[in-house]
Amino acid sequence: MSNKRGAPQGGNRKKRNKTYHCAKEASGSKGKNAFNLLPGMKGVLVACTRGRESRAVKEALEVLNEYADTLYPDSKEQEAEDEEEDIEASIAKEVAEMKGSKEKKRFANITTGTDCLAFIRATDPVEPVELIHYMLTDLNEKQLKKTRYISRYLPIQKTCQSNLSDIENVGKELFPSYFDQKDNEGNLLTKKFAIVCRVRNCNKLSTKDVINLLAATVPKGHKVDLENPDYTIIVEVCQTICMMSVVEDFHKLKKYNIESLLGLNDAKQDNKEE
Repeated sequence: MSNKRGAPQGGNRKKRNKTYHCAKEASGSKGKNAFNLLPGMKGVLVACTRGRESRAVKEALEVLNEYADTLYPDSKEQEAEDEEEDIEASIAKEVAEMKGSKEKKRFANITTGTDCLAFIRATDPVEPVELIHYMLTDLNEKQLKKTRYISRYLPIQKTCQSNLSDIENVGKELFPSYFDQKDNEGNLLTKKFAIVCRVRNCNKLSTKDVINLLAATVPKGHKVDLENPDYTIIVEVCQTICMMSVVEDFHKLKKYNIESLLGLNDAKQDNKEE
């Protein structure tokens, strides 16, 4: 059994990697430099080492699937049912999967056409905010380094066109579940919030305009706290698409920066000083 190509450990790992590579950009232009982000998507924005975007995507797919297997076991990516399946049958099965509906893939790489940036689209039942918080908390507690080229994971609840009107509409859609909470007597629970915005390759929007707009969109009764917010509103604009989410523990989890979370940035600084 151990001498066969379909051995349990190596066979499953190779099989899973092939499955991940099948989940490429869902639509639009082809090629690693194409911009294929569209409105209405959810997923994970991955910051990575320049020139290593493809490798970072592979790492992200592996790690995200690992944690999603725990949170969403019913949607677990299909693995080899027969460890002794021959090569011809394996290839035929993979071709059939490639021809199937890509919407059924739990995660898919959507090219951004931007250096150091990758987007992994997620489908139901995956909730990006829940998944990334769970993953980063685990990595922090256990101090696990699972990737080499990834520096940050930002969950994205929804994408839209990068104009103020659409951005405001997404804010109105997302904010109520966080800012309309009440106690047992019906009184509004006041929350502290911060807005973190970054605009890339988009001249028609300014960071200031986006922040002012969304601050006004947050329901009344809450206050801004940049140092210790209950919720952090993340806004990432890339070319014609705006990506948004509302997260907790943004500062506790080192702004969702995996290198800071694992103390790697501190180690680099110590080495420079030496």
